[in-house]
Amino acid sequence: MADCANDIEHTTKRWHRLHKSIVKARSVLVRETITLFEFKPGVVEDSSSPAIMATATKYSKEELNAAIGHLTHMLGLITRYLGVKLPFPVFHKTMYPYVRSATAKLRHSSKMPLFLDDKNLRRFTIGMAMLNYDIAYLCHSQGVEIQLSQVANSLQALMACCRSQRLGL
Repeated sequence: MADCANDIEHTTKRWHRLHKSIVKARSVLVRETITLFEFKPGVVEDSSSPAIMATATKYSKEELNAAIGHLTHMLGLITRYLGVKLPFPVFHKTMYPYVRSATAKLRHSSKMPLFLDDKNLRRFTIGMAMLNYDIAYLCHSQGVEIQLSQVANSLQALMACCRSQRLGL
């Protein structure tokens, strides 16, 4: 019995060392990932709100789509490094990112675009809501709680997650 207890204690110590090493490696990978991307705050061009546009930096739909593309790539890397499965998987079809419900029976009807064009504003809005839910879920899995009023701040939430003290646990 004494040998068995010693073996269990030795194995437990080795497991704890390995666990610490993996958590540290995950944290380093995620922190290195966030240094690869540069985002700037701004708003999408919208001729219906000239007061906002007079005080804010203008971004075209192409620039918005590029930023969302970077955000989806960053989210994909981070979730792979941390081993977190998102509720709404993000995937790329040709050059455009999409998000879909993992539980939907009809995959074509659940696919929402994560790019904005002249015809898909409603579906894009739903897709962004799904993406923000994914980010909030990732944050929760890493011990970061996002206020409901802040869920739409995708990048801020993702950066808060990446700076979590519990990152990788």
